[in-house]
Amino acid sequence: MKRKQEKIDFRVFSRTVWGTKKKYYIRFLFCGKAFLTRATDAPTAAKAGAIAAKIMATEDLEAVAKAKEQKKVIKLDEIDRLAELPVIEFLRLFWNPSRSPYLQDMAAAGRPLSGSYIRDNARNANTYWAIAPLDSLPMQDLKLKHIDSRIRSMRQKGKSRYTISAAIDCIRTPCSWLSSRGVMEKIDFSAIVLPKAAVKERGILTNEELDRIVHLEVVGPWQDSNLKTHISVRPRNRMPGGEKNEGMAPVGWREKLIILLLAYTGARVGEARALMWKNVDLEKGLIRIEINYTDTDGLKEPKAKSRRTVPIAATLEPFLLEARRVAQEIGTANPDGFVLLNAADPIRPIAMTTVKRAWERVLRAIGISYEEQKARNLVIHGLRHLYATRLVDAGLTPIEAAKLTGHRVIATLGRYSDHTQPETLKKSREILDGIKN
Repeated sequence: MKRKQEKIDFRVFSRTVWGTKKKYYIRFLFCGKAFLTRATDAPTAAKAGAIAAKIMATEDLEAVAKAKEQKKVIKLDEIDRLAELPVIEFLRLFWNPSRSPYLQDMAAAGRPLSGSYIRDNARNANTYWAIAPLDSLPMQDLKLKHIDSRIRSMRQKGKSRYTISAAIDCIRTPCSWLSSRGVMEKIDFSAIVLPKAAVKERGILTNEELDRIVHLEVVGPWQDSNLKTHISVRPRNRMPGGEKNEGMAPVGWREKLIILLLAYTGARVGEARALMWKNVDLEKGLIRIEINYTDTDGLKEPKAKSRRTVPIAATLEPFLLEARRVAQEIGTANPDGFVLLNAADPIRPIAMTTVKRAWERVLRAIGISYEEQKARNLVIHGLRHLYATRLVDAGLTPIEAAKLTGHRVIATLGRYSDHTQPETLKKSREILDGIKN
């Protein structure tokens, strides 16, 4: 949708948020160039257009556009100043959301980078590039030889390909950003030699081990003397004389639920943490995975093309019913209530520390020691691999399995619909229910 008024134009466009709801935006243009974007609460494109017309009638948008053009000229001078900063100082500024022109531009364009990505790059910049001569060398004078020398030193110290790639990633984008603006030479990062990747196959649980988790006895919610329900594990009684309780504390019902939910849906940890009761249809036996959760960014859109519907396996159903009963008891069974509750604050999702602890504790409870977990490289993300492997081994095609896991498959599969057919859901449910653990 487009309207004109002298030199100012506008376009209305929409984006889908939270998986289903459309949000309308207005983008204003001056002489064909975008200079301002505003979000609206309009329910339709026509009403968003009416809002745009009102803005054009009441605000001097041409003055705003010209002021922004002037700021761009000033900004070019600012870029020259930034390029004169020492390398490490520039990297710290570049990965600081409150100071970085790059991060601010990305956010203004509606493409904000995740908080965890920014945080990781800021940490890596300090870890790998706060060294001589980069603590005094101007960014504009940085050359391939400086970066190559640092990477060579890391290789000689036995740093892994993963670590070296992380070091390169946090400096590649800043260099590209400055070179594209003509204030430093372009650096050919493809010339840097990386060490050979260490191949360590990710281990997965056996069907028999998964069956032991299904039948693992756990402790449920409990009530204190004031009849208040607690969803965390009841603390063990203190031993006399300051002695420690022997053995491992009982496994809680939430710890078991998160493991089974991941194993029987193929969800990523962030997707499972974000799961709300409005996404769980116990009557139809379906779960809609459409939101992700991270501690840094909270609720956010999942990875590209990761929204999907998966069946609720018969094995998983009773555990979800019990979780629903507990949610009703403590008042969090509303549509926006999280399936995996946070013990400290039930209106928030389960803590990541609880998820990590649950993985180790549940495996120990079924007889897999911490040492064996390390030796077999058993990590919680391997439950997605286990889910896909079980489906494919039992008869689902890789394409069908990819629809259920949200994996992006090879390009030739792009011609297939992103919609998961009812036949695939039925087939996968039968497979999951029929596998003999």
